[in-house]
Amino acid sequence: MINISRLLKVKETALDVEKYRNKGADEVPKHLVRYANIKAPMVIWNITRKCNFSCNMCHLGSALEADSDELTTQEAIEFIDQMASMSVPLISVYGGEPLTRDDFFTLAGHAHNRGLRIILSTNAALITNKTAREIAESGISYAGIDLDGFSQLGGGMDVIAGLEKALPAIERLRDAKVGYGVRITIGSFNLPQMPSIIKAVENAGLKRFAICQHIDGRDWKAVKEERRAIMDFLIDYAMKSPEMEVVTENFYADGIYLLQRVAKSEPERAAEMERLLAMQGGCPAGDRILNVDYRGNAHLCPYWQSRTIGNIREQKLSDIWSDEENEILAMMRDKTHYLKGMCGRCRRKRLCMGCGVRAEEVCGDPSEEDPGCYVHDSRAAKREMTTI
Repeated sequence: MINISRLLKVKETALDVEKYRNKGADEVPKHLVRYANIKAPMVIWNITRKCNFSCNMCHLGSALEADSDELTTQEAIEFIDQMASMSVPLISVYGGEPLTRDDFFTLAGHAHNRGLRIILSTNAALITNKTAREIAESGISYAGIDLDGFSQLGGGMDVIAGLEKALPAIERLRDAKVGYGVRITIGSFNLPQMPSIIKAVENAGLKRFAICQHIDGRDWKAVKEERRAIMDFLIDYAMKSPEMEVVTENFYADGIYLLQRVAKSEPERAAEMERLLAMQGGCPAGDRILNVDYRGNAHLCPYWQSRTIGNIREQKLSDIWSDEENEILAMMRDKTHYLKGMCGRCRRKRLCMGCGVRAEEVCGDPSEEDPGCYVHDSRAAKREMTTI
């Protein structure tokens, strides 16, 4: 993800980051984990397929019932122990809906007791006062609320209505002193509503939101034009709203686009921003993050379900992660030497690294140029690539 607000406000400098670059996972502040030079990956764990919603935008194949082959409580505890032995810096728990697992708080509490940091991704529909207290007591420091389920109305999507439905759960998390923010899906169906959506976020008293763009089955030219519109709006908004934290997902080219915007008026700030983006290192798939699904299959990222690089029922996580013979892992960890096409020629490729899953889906090759890159379409970006 790209944290537009922190980069614009230079919340941390490259010198600040450097102090923690080679520290252990337990010594790095949470907001600096994405910059840290930690050998273990951040783990995105889809602990169940079961979900109490049936969102047509779900890319994870969620269902109303759990899969019969889901990791058992004991298998999940053993996996947590493996992550602890590796000093995994952060676990992001996803589903389906994680709170549908009867043993969720047993697992979260065990992870916390093993010294692991946990954040929760939830649709919030199951968060009662009791559940909010249990979330806090289990050591979960942050809950990201995905509004898609609440927002789907009559085949369409109304984020403002979804936010209204989520407000009671947000209040319960606030009372339990659990950090929270919302994740908003934006697409052609609601792009004109963005000002109203963000106003509703403000009125709800939220201080952080993340934007995810809906892509499935759409023409890439339209997706890229839409992405530029989204980013222009978000950058302008973040500049005027320093109290809000604005984050984008799915596109690491967002960092380059932000850099180009800032460089026109504030070259010194842009130079510091470029140093930070270089330290973040672009797309972390298979390099700094790993996805594990409810069956124990390991993937390079949550969106790359077509590639499985191992299974924790058959191998230790450390063995999967450190497999020197795995060609795709080797490529993802030295991607600048493999990138082709426009991405390969881009002088700022180390800030982005393209998107391997999009490249593989469209071109059949994960090292090909990212078909979703909207930065390369601009004349300024092309001129910069050829003259510098």
